[in-house]
Amino acid sequence: MEIINNYESAYAKRLPMIDWNIRFFGAHMQTVSNHWSVSKEFHHAFEILFVLDGKQETIIENESYLLKSGDILLIPPGFQHTNRCISNNNMTYFCAHFDIDEPSLRMDMLKNCDLIYTSDSPFHPRLKANLEKWIDILALPDIMSIKYKLKVQIILFELLEVFVDINSLNQEKLLNQSMTTAKYAKEIADVIKWNFKKYCLDHNGDVEYKLHIQPIIASLGLSPNYGLEVFQKVYHMSPRKYLSDLKLQEAKILILQPNISLKEIANRLGYKNLSHFSRQFKRWTGLNPSDFRKNNMS
Repeated sequence: MEIINNYESAYAKRLPMIDWNIRFFGAHMQTVSNHWSVSKEFHHAFEILFVLDGKQETIIENESYLLKSGDILLIPPGFQHTNRCISNNNMTYFCAHFDIDEPSLRMDMLKNCDLIYTSDSPFHPRLKANLEKWIDILALPDIMSIKYKLKVQIILFELLEVFVDINSLNQEKLLNQSMTTAKYAKEIADVIKWNFKKYCLDHNGDVEYKLHIQPIIASLGLSPNYGLEVFQKVYHMSPRKYLSDLKLQEAKILILQPNISLKEIANRLGYKNLSHFSRQFKRWTGLNPSDFRKNNMS
């Protein structure tokens, strides 16, 4: 029996463990006039924009890019940009915002992905096909149902697969320093996530618990300043903002479970009382927890 077990274990195959946060912040399609413009802004997530009809000028970090009908634009997190219609008539576009906390993929997309994909790009047909799937969902009824939320996320995974293939053509461009940076940033993120789950979700909620970022970085043998620098470079956000995003995502998951009271959710997330949690949740989403639960459970 022991020989059989050893034989089986030698040929065992396992899928990898996955512990990512994949976030889709919404998308819209809009037709605008030739006077339309958007003032300078930046996002903590990726923005992908598809010009369906007309022409657009986008200025990213003071450099101008002209997009015509059919062109696709990827704006990385943290990049300041402005958009304006330069068509003689109207312009129609579709855009979506998404993010992923897997640092090596995030770093690859920041370093290796082009900003503009025209019809000449070998990856344009696949990117276009995925974006058109999102656009098709906009015309369906009941798009807020679980079924279509799953479809939206499936399309996002397919889109990320395209970017993985783009990255695979440029792996030689990755420097050892970049890989080390991604490794350290991932370690910091993992320890923050572990501490969040251990102390904020498992503690008894009697007192407000605060995670301190600098001791977490120091526990990995890194100086706090260097740790903050590499984390910001990979995630385009501070470790504190990353922790805040973890709390927000967990809060949304818990709020949508009607058997858990809002007071218990506040305790689980480390807030000393419900009012403190409610104020923070409203800063995150613009809604208090009870309204968020009502809007998403109806």
